[in-house]
Amino acid sequence: MIREAVIVGAGLGSRLKDMTKDRPKGFLELDGSYLVEMSIKKLLEHGIERIIIGTGYCSEWYEKLAKKYPAIETVHNANYAGTGSMGTLEVCAAKVTSDILLLESDLIYDSVALFTLLNDHHRNVVLGSGATNSGDEVYIAVDENIEVAAISKKLEMVGKSYAELVGISKLSYKTLQAMCSFAASHHQDMPKMEYETALVGAQKMGEHLFVRKVNYLAWREIDDASHLEMATKEILPRIQENESIRQVRREVLLNPGPATTTDSVKYAQVCADICPREEEFGQMMRWICDELTLFIGKKEDYETVLFAGSGTLADEVMVSSCVPQDGKLLIINNGSYGQRLAKIASVYKMDYEVYESSTYEAIDLDALGKKLDEGSYTHLAAVYHETTTGLLNPIPQIGRMCHDRGIVTIIDTVSAFSAIPIDMERDCIDFMASTSNKCIQGMAGVCFVFCNRKELEKLKGEPMRNYYMNLYDQYQYFSKTLQTRFTPPVQILNALRQAIIETKQETIEARYTRYTACWNILVDVVKELGLEMLVKEEEQSHLITAILEPQDGKYSFEEFHDLAREQSFTIYPGKLGNINTFRIANIGDIQPHEMEQFAQFMREYFRK
Repeated sequence: MIREAVIVGAGLGSRLKDMTKDRPKGFLELDGSYLVEMSIKKLLEHGIERIIIGTGYCSEWYEKLAKKYPAIETVHNANYAGTGSMGTLEVCAAKVTSDILLLESDLIYDSVALFTLLNDHHRNVVLGSGATNSGDEVYIAVDENIEVAAISKKLEMVGKSYAELVGISKLSYKTLQAMCSFAASHHQDMPKMEYETALVGAQKMGEHLFVRKVNYLAWREIDDASHLEMATKEILPRIQENESIRQVRREVLLNPGPATTTDSVKYAQVCADICPREEEFGQMMRWICDELTLFIGKKEDYETVLFAGSGTLADEVMVSSCVPQDGKLLIINNGSYGQRLAKIASVYKMDYEVYESSTYEAIDLDALGKKLDEGSYTHLAAVYHETTTGLLNPIPQIGRMCHDRGIVTIIDTVSAFSAIPIDMERDCIDFMASTSNKCIQGMAGVCFVFCNRKELEKLKGEPMRNYYMNLYDQYQYFSKTLQTRFTPPVQILNALRQAIIETKQETIEARYTRYTACWNILVDVVKELGLEMLVKEEEQSHLITAILEPQDGKYSFEEFHDLAREQSFTIYPGKLGNINTFRIANIGDIQPHEMEQFAQFMREYFRK
């Protein structure tokens, strides 16, 4: 699996004259987007976690871009004017930790180029294309094994051309080091070496570099005004058409989960088959656990434990594993999911009590405090965000109340995690459950429990209430083997990895801002139409809104639902038995313009 990419972007771009007098070539604009930014988005969509950019001329442009994309790390080549692209790659190589994709900064290309390289079984692959007639071709000659024999702009130097060099390659860490070694041995006689020369040099040193030819690939390197014109008029329209064809039909899920996902998350499931017992897959699961943990705390203090299953499975893991045999559990019930926690405790015949609270009004913290003082409770279980109604419970305050009394907290954050910023230490949460299919914006099928390490270790030796869902057993086995005890959902975990990359890029804070923007649009149209919300605005999560059904004989939820589906919106009925509501969620990959479209649909439906 390729996790890192290097972009060499230090060049002057002198042939573009005034177009690059104040910027690097990578910041030429096509259709309102920078070349290099288009490339960065494609890399992120294909699962690249870290992008190292070698800078030189006008490096401040890249520094600014790095602030926008957390995956970017810039490395400055102070001698960019005196070296070629290989000099910049040498500077970047010191930061590389694994196999890479290597790209030039001045490329426009169809993303199928990345898909092709990432799925080629060879570790070293140079991408080639058919004839471009660009006037600035770099030719590749190959041997009988389709390995690199020569690369040159001069056709007579390569003999028979097999393909044209695109400027994107997949390289092993070992081959990159061989290229750097070759370049170092020629610093005196070839100070302005291009990386293509080092590719051939590494091949001659014993590395095997294969060529993958995609005959009709839409791409262009932009070195002068004619290339820019060709890219604008011919190549970009082809790329846009090709990529629009590959888009998955858009369905806006306004139900409380599973949530709408990006196409890149969907496509992450289209991957090579792998046995989950292989070390590579174990390392990926370790990365997933570590990155999820970093969203809520420090790795040395907290651990994430993965399970195959839904959010309810994670809830059952916590309730059945985290309360010892001699423990006493208090469960806050103010909706269907608090009620579900109580049902789980009853199935296991645990010593527990239920604190009943309104399904649509804030919890009375004074009354809860008295209840905690009266009952000799060792643990408390609650839901952070009641998906039933959109009521946001004051978990940080409840957590502090519990910790002041020495009570361990068990919190369902299934529809809160990755939307609402959570710090488990600050918020006094000891165990916390969530899932891959809601605000983290992955696919359904994986759940996880976040654990305070100190409290987790206390579970060692506790009698097991069940087998598959035992938290400590799963944690201990994975810690030793990098494997789950039972078969994990491989493709769903690949999608979760991609969802994490995209969450890190957006940030949880910015995601909540986007969700809130969608919620504001919904609230405005609800008020405009004279509809009523079940929960007071100030107590809502901004994630899910329960709306009272109108008392009008002409209203039918089934009709409302079906007409919405015709416009690619999915809505969900209420879940309170005694109050008729419908729920609108704005979690997942939903953009404000889509909520505006749904608001307009609501206007048309309810006014009619």
